[in-house]
Amino acid sequence: MHIAVCDDNIADRKQTERLLGRQSDRFFKETGERLYIDSYGNVEAFLRYPQMYDGLFIDMKLEEPTGFEIVKLLLEAGVVRPIILCVSDIDYRKQYEESGMDIPNLMFIDKPIRVADLTAMMDKIKEIKGDPIPTLELRGKDGTFYAKNDDIVCVKKKGSEIHIYIEDGRIITLIEDIYNFYDQCAIFPQLCPINDNAIINVNHIRGTSFGKVTMDNGEAFRISLTYRNSIAQAREIISNSQNNNN
Repeated sequence: MHIAVCDDNIADRKQTERLLGRQSDRFFKETGERLYIDSYGNVEAFLRYPQMYDGLFIDMKLEEPTGFEIVKLLLEAGVVRPIILCVSDIDYRKQYEESGMDIPNLMFIDKPIRVADLTAMMDKIKEIKGDPIPTLELRGKDGTFYAKNDDIVCVKKKGSEIHIYIEDGRIITLIEDIYNFYDQCAIFPQLCPINDNAIINVNHIRGTSFGKVTMDNGEAFRISLTYRNSIAQAREIISNSQNNNN
């Protein structure tokens, strides 16, 4: 599991890191898995890639935005994993009650953090995580989109940009190298390159002919000789994965 800590008090942040490190040792003994812990004293850095975390611990007292305001920013960014407010000088429970908001994934833990409380919290986070749906964060010109499953139909390179065609019809534009983008798409085995300027989702293919593939959104692409086996290989990977899960 990936855990983030955002705390502007260095001593408190280091103590939380140490306690989480012990939880990592516990998880390793019980399951063979470890926790991956990222620690932040800067809100801007903390908010850069919040979707990657399975649990986010927050305690900000010395600067704006406050801890509860950070929770709102995480929700706006699409975070659905547990957010844990560490209660000490600031009564986050009271702020939450007074806000009138209903946030299912919001939790609280008292400081100084007791080992028993943190153990119960981490077990709860693990339970909530379950079998996660792979998600790719796309920060386009018009906002951020979190791609899941077969959301991405195809990708085209146009100059210094790539255009990502989404199943619902929208097109997301990124200033990105298409090779780097393909590396990020490793969580989606159904995506494969078919030439140096295009990536397609094999689950969105409407038809194929010699040297050409047409997608179910009407986009058509040339299949270069270099990538002539890509579609078959992607389908084989998907089939093997499904067989292993059955």
